[in-house]
Amino acid sequence: MDSSLRSTEALKSRIDALQVTLTRRFETLVNLAAVQRNDRTVTAVTEYSMKAETAGLIRAAEEVQTLIRQLQEMWLFGRLNALEGKKEREEVDGTAREVAELVRKLTGAKSLDGEKAVKREGGSVDGDHDGEAMELELEA
Repeated sequence: MDSSLRSTEALKSRIDALQVTLTRRFETLVNLAAVQRNDRTVTAVTEYSMKAETAGLIRAAEEVQTLIRQLQEMWLFGRLNALEGKKEREEVDGTAREVAELVRKLTGAKSLDGEKAVKREGGSVDGDHDGEAMELELEA
């Protein structure tokens, strides 16, 4: 995908265009369903129009799925350029570091500073368990 299509504005405009297309196609289908004339010509034209609009609606939904897949791939491989400013990137990186530190503390791993995190219930961070606690667990 071209790097110009990965910018926030390009992605927003693509999402907006898909939204407009889906809405327009659906509204057209609803309007066609409201046709009340019963002669054969009108019915045939309405049927053909409904088939065409349904095909267009399905195609637009497939394009949304394609966009979602591309966004997932870009995010997964780090090519999603949604954070255009340096300040935004630094803020997100700082938040990510804070979350990583909290996860390390919760799981009992070593922190970024090399200190041991708080002991978990039933043993230490290194996996050493109290022998009595282990025996009690086995007996129960």
